[in-house]
Amino acid sequence: MMDAPLPTLTFFPVTCRDGSSLLRGRTRRALTAEEITKTCEVLLAAALRRRCRYWLLDGRVSPQEQPVELHEWLEEDYFPRVRAQLGQTPCIALLVAPSMWQGLQQPGYDPLGAWPAWGARVGWFKDEEPALAWLRQQGAQESGHKSVLTPGTGHKSRVEQLQFNF
Repeated sequence: MMDAPLPTLTFFPVTCRDGSSLLRGRTRRALTAEEITKTCEVLLAAALRRRCRYWLLDGRVSPQEQPVELHEWLEEDYFPRVRAQLGQTPCIALLVAPSMWQGLQQPGYDPLGAWPAWGARVGWFKDEEPALAWLRQQGAQESGHKSVLTPGTGHKSRVEQLQFNF
């Protein structure tokens, strides 16, 4: 049985293949802060419909910085809501324009780190391949777990078998 189409916007299509927990979104043009908030709500609706906590968002065509109010809304309202409604912490890999990467290297930004204050794990990337690798590292695709012997400890631990359907 095929799921109903995901909510989407003309300037930001959202996709998720059947059987995958990876939600993909791609900016088609530079977006205003208001359009970004609309995009965020569409992403949340799509994530809830497909139970996707792993997101790959391509914003490389949107090189401008956004107002501090947008960042505050993301941190104080949006990501806590996403976490509460999904019932787990979202992992979001953001592809950013080369012109933005320089700003991410400033103190206070960790491009490959997590931002726990946002209620989400967020990684910043230039290219898709390392972004997907990071998402896999975060524990993507929750189907299939196996126990493995942790080297040097003699203890078994549960490790997610990582794969995306794309």
